Amino acid sequence: MSEINIINGHCDANGFLQNSEFLFGKGDYHKALQNAKAALQIEDRNINACIIAGRSATKLKRFEESYNFYRDGLTIDPKNKIITEELIDLQKILLDHFDKMSLEAEEQDYNAVHLCSQEVYPGDQELFLLEKEILEKKYKVDSCLHSTIVDPIKKKEAAKSLMNAHTNMLAGNTDAAIRQCTIALDADPLNIAARQLRAQLDQEKGNIEKSVQDVMAIPKTNRSVDIWKFGGILLHQLGLPIHAEFWYRKATSLSQMKDIEAAMLFQKVRVERIYGPLTIDYPIKVDFTKYGRSIFATKSMNKGEIAFEDKPVILGKLLQFKDISACDHCAASLLTPTEYFGDKYAEFNPALRSLIQEKWPKDDSVKCSSCQREVYCNAQCQKEAWEQYHQLICPNKNVHARALYDLHDNAGYGSNKDGIKEEIWVPQYSPILLARMWAMIVMEAKRLMRQSGLTQPAVEHWAMAKMPLRKFIVFGKTSVASKMPEVFNMMRSIFSDCGDGVKYEITEEEFNARYYQATCNLQSYSSSLSTPVHVFLKNLNEVEGVATMLLLQHIKEEPKVATFAGMFPLHASLNHACDNNVEIIDGLVDGRPGVYVRVFRDVKAGEEIFTTYIDTTMPRKIRRAWLFKSFNFWCQCRRCQFEGDGPNICTNCGKYAQEDRKFPHCGKCQKAWYCTVLCQKEAWVKGHKVICQLQHSKVNPKAIKTDLQDR
Repeated sequence: MSEINIINGHCDANGFLQNSEFLFGKGDYHKALQNAKAALQIEDRNINACIIAGRSATKLKRFEESYNFYRDGLTIDPKNKIITEELIDLQKILLDHFDKMSLEAEEQDYNAVHLCSQEVYPGDQELFLLEKEILEKKYKVDSCLHSTIVDPIKKKEAAKSLMNAHTNMLAGNTDAAIRQCTIALDADPLNIAARQLRAQLDQEKGNIEKSVQDVMAIPKTNRSVDIWKFGGILLHQLGLPIHAEFWYRKATSLSQMKDIEAAMLFQKVRVERIYGPLTIDYPIKVDFTKYGRSIFATKSMNKGEIAFEDKPVILGKLLQFKDISACDHCAASLLTPTEYFGDKYAEFNPALRSLIQEKWPKDDSVKCSSCQREVYCNAQCQKEAWEQYHQLICPNKNVHARALYDLHDNAGYGSNKDGIKEEIWVPQYSPILLARMWAMIVMEAKRLMRQSGLTQPAVEHWAMAKMPLRKFIVFGKTSVASKMPEVFNMMRSIFSDCGDGVKYEITEEEFNARYYQATCNLQSYSSSLSTPVHVFLKNLNEVEGVATMLLLQHIKEEPKVATFAGMFPLHASLNHACDNNVEIIDGLVDGRPGVYVRVFRDVKAGEEIFTTYIDTTMPRKIRRAWLFKSFNFWCQCRRCQFEGDGPNICTNCGKYAQEDRKFPHCGKCQKAWYCTVLCQKEAWVKGHKVICQLQHSKVNPKAIKTDLQDR
């Protein structure tokens, strides 16, 4: 069979499996893995395909993927000796890999504030002027003190009153201290110390307006880092976030980024104003901690409750599901009766087929009228896709985009610079998703351009167009443009001419940034809760008769649905913990496929909500290795702190055992080892008790933030 036929899927499961084994023997592990995946797509319970896929992924050092294939194989045959032995070998490889990574990259804590920008957002200038008007008219704030000449005697009187104010403050007599500050300021309005002290005392009493009046009256040249920071706190309390950010930005700049508190407070204000509107209907809030954006519960929630729902800003299919019918814009399933019933459909008698056609939901799907290469569930999705991004990357309108869609159809395979067919796109998600990001930016910038009566987008138009993507972090070290040069050049060509004389230059830095932005934030999801089969069954319940009973006998399997990758703004704020308390499941949001964040374990008000990015059933050492490899951090969660790596090192104090000795483990969980009873007791009190008592059931695959970077 030719290579093209294999890639395009013109082969049954056994044919793919045979080709996979042949290619593995030749050492072509990329294609061996691709063929094994194709076999599993046709027969998802083919244990031999799981084994060859696991072996190929191991050779490619895609360890998590390999582990998942073996794990899937064990769900088919829990006692399979081949998989059991190869899992043991895989664990040894992983541990060696972990030890190597530990030597190359020192385990260290970090503060996410260093990765965050304080740049002014588009539109903030107008909001700043509006807040300034509020300060002047509502709170009677003067911008600063007017310079006056003060009599030396008055200055001495002011100094004496300031000393009295301090004395009263230390004695706990706040009102008297404020009066003394006022006497000092009447004598010397430029006494900065008296004005600052009165502002602090007024804040303690809850007189925020008076406090702000004093702080803002201090001349800018006399404002220290602490005054700028204090002013930011007051302005935030008054509900003026743009001014608060301005003052925190000044404090951070003046301290040359050494005042971490000011930088943290800036990000807290920014996160609150951006995410506050998104959380108003949910019992959560988004905050900023040293690990970046974090989500906290604002009320207690029980297991099974939905903490919040989320819908994607942008989405695209996972390549392994590219041939399963679904709307390319909203991810809705477009499953047909023939796809669901398969060969049995042709065997049904005419009456049964007629009943199916009658009760199956109406098919309103349409294809792109220009390229015919994208399909939508209805005309509304077609219109939205065209207006938001598709017209720029439609292969019939943009000749450079044809290679992009061919790359998608060939599951990441294309011609390299030497004209040889190989895997030039590595991630699991479709490269079309990445192109849509740039297309959305360009389309919005052009809309704002036309609205302003210009022929080219202004700087602020580009900035406004990028705003929806600012909610997603960007973190990555290596240059993916140099690793995937063909795709980099492809994207550059696609956006070299965006119509109307507009172009978007994709530099290497821009390519890397958007790639990592997608890879770090994408979550897999599907329309599993709302397929045509669900509607069909609901309609069928209204019909009684023999035909209905016969049909119900054939409806046993869950319908196959395409899995998509989406960027969800609230979901992207969830941090990882190996003892996660929420899980991600498929949901319906505003009538379209989205995600639900469901409470996995009871959550108390004020507690941070954690998801998990990986399969947490793995040992601690392997979990941490994969998290570092995929997400560039060493996990310091509660479970990782109080579980150990083995009997050779004390989980509590880090002491190493002698060569001929092993430390005893915790008798309950058997996942921690201690050099002495004292260490065991200390660890129990500090946190091992909680971890030990948690029952870690098998993680729902939908709860795993898949490593979408490498497949």
